[in-house]
Amino acid sequence: MEIRQLTTFKTILDTGSFTKAAKTLGYTQSTVSAQVKALEQELSGSLFKYERRQLFLTDTGKRLRPLADQLLADFQQVKHLTDQSSVSGTLRIAAPESLTVTHLPTIIQNFRQQYPDVDLQIANATCSYNQQQLQDGETDIAFMMWPSLTTTALVEHDLGEQSLTLVTTASKQKTFAELISDRHEPFIINEPDCSYRNQFERSLWGDFHRRPQIMELWSIAAIKEMVESGIGYSYLPTSTIKKELAGGQLIAVDNPIHNEIHAHMLTHKQARQQTLIDAFVNVTLSNWLN
Repeated sequence: MEIRQLTTFKTILDTGSFTKAAKTLGYTQSTVSAQVKALEQELSGSLFKYERRQLFLTDTGKRLRPLADQLLADFQQVKHLTDQSSVSGTLRIAAPESLTVTHLPTIIQNFRQQYPDVDLQIANATCSYNQQQLQDGETDIAFMMWPSLTTTALVEHDLGEQSLTLVTTASKQKTFAELISDRHEPFIINEPDCSYRNQFERSLWGDFHRRPQIMELWSIAAIKEMVESGIGYSYLPTSTIKKELAGGQLIAVDNPIHNEIHAHMLTHKQARQQTLIDAFVNVTLSNWLN
């Protein structure tokens, strides 16, 4: 049994026909048929059957499918060990501050350990600007915090829902209702394009017909300092305020805001730096929840 035979088997499944698999792999159809036949002889059973001119897996084919997937995945990991030392170049990454200061440091550290010859260029900007930079070819990977995305032009990896917390200073024991009713209690938050700011303001208006007094700062560190000083309240990704919550400088306020914010990683479908991009995507996915 050879890797190329399993690759052909999987490509037939992915494309739905021997003809399309041959075209995808750059083989003749007779070569595809010969590789399948060799597999069938080794497994002592047919892998495919036709019903009403459609191609289906036999019982043997169904049993082989998950095993072939695992073997091919393991093979790629082995190739990765030999290939990663030769990976080099420049990779441009755009991310919002909230993800840059929480998730990216560990990811970047692990990536640099595996790919020391890759030059990483990190830029901070708003989520929509990051996406536009990717579409314009000014960056290779864009991170966003946004509700669900619908895009056919880009490859999107949903990294999961991002917890958000309404916070105020520990010296103020105010409820959600008291905070939004106090005209002298500003909502301290970042730029108007911020997804979680928009989520909070939409909910506040839609459910309570309230528009908060806004104090706008473009730095999460500055926002936290203002809230800790008792100047107002904020609504921030929980990952950015873990230390302050644990230390008691900030307290979480129970609230009815429905959270729909997810983290997303976007790339082009095909890019000049595809090897670097794929490597960074794999490191990100394996480290994101750690």
